[in-house]
Amino acid sequence: MRKLCFLSILIASFVCFLISISYSQENRFFVDKVVAVVNKDVITWSELYKYMEFTAKDEIKILNPDEKFKYFKAHEEEFLERLIDTKLQIEEAEKYGIHVTDAEIEGAIDEIKKKYSLTDQDFQETLKKEGMSLNDYKRMLKEQIIIGRALNSLVRSKIIITEEEIKKYIDAHPELSCDDDGYYVSQIFLKKRENQEELKEKINEVLKKLVQGESFSKVAYQMSEDITAKTGGSIGLLKKKEIAPELSNLFSKMSVGQISEPMISEHGIFIFRLDGVCFKKGSEQLINYVRGLLEEEKFKKEYKLWTRGLRQKAYIEIMD
Repeated sequence: MRKLCFLSILIASFVCFLISISYSQENRFFVDKVVAVVNKDVITWSELYKYMEFTAKDEIKILNPDEKFKYFKAHEEEFLERLIDTKLQIEEAEKYGIHVTDAEIEGAIDEIKKKYSLTDQDFQETLKKEGMSLNDYKRMLKEQIIIGRALNSLVRSKIIITEEEIKKYIDAHPELSCDDDGYYVSQIFLKKRENQEELKEKINEVLKKLVQGESFSKVAYQMSEDITAKTGGSIGLLKKKEIAPELSNLFSKMSVGQISEPMISEHGIFIFRLDGVCFKKGSEQLINYVRGLLEEEKFKKEYKLWTRGLRQKAYIEIMD
């Protein structure tokens, strides 16, 4: 272990030297340093920052640069722990021969462009704004796909859900069963303004509060500009067949508790939170949904145990 520690420190020092002589003016706000050593690998601050950009939720990515940077600095330790886990999981996946091809990476990037309606130029500009090269992005995307496959093969595949467990859960959660499929939703609404800068500032203020951890209902009560502000933004149950297809499509892709990106309408800006879902009583959709919830619940427990085991076998040093 001492030899490994000494070797890791030598590698870390060499990496810092290389970084110090190659950093561009474009990245001058970085004072790069090694922040952690994981087995024979090192993690630098610039690598951590790129990881934060890559894995941040959409509501973080759309903040202005200063607010986003403040958020990253405030949550640096949390992101670092996740990046350490990523390194260990990649090593474990390699032991089992889990890999991804270049063609699969290109295909995944094409899907991302399609999802966000990005041209090649838009995509390149987005990466540049985030201080990330295309190669950086491909590497991190590759790692995420490999980890996903490793988790499916080494953790998720071992989870079993019984019909009895499903029935017991449905009986204990009557709110999941409805006459028709629907969504429990809350919203924050901001009226249109002639002064677009004023509206942008208002949106950014809302997002800043949410990112800092204020509850959606509290922010809605304070800042929403319609009648739902009185109920903390709660709209209640919206039946799928009675709402616009665009909203139904949006809610169907959200997970419970997720907050949407700001959506523009002719009346103003909407930010939605999916509070819950319900399905027709006894339907296959209800059974499948509950099975998914139970699988996820068990997966989280098994994932923690698996990750803990990887850490116990590893050499990890976090720098001051």
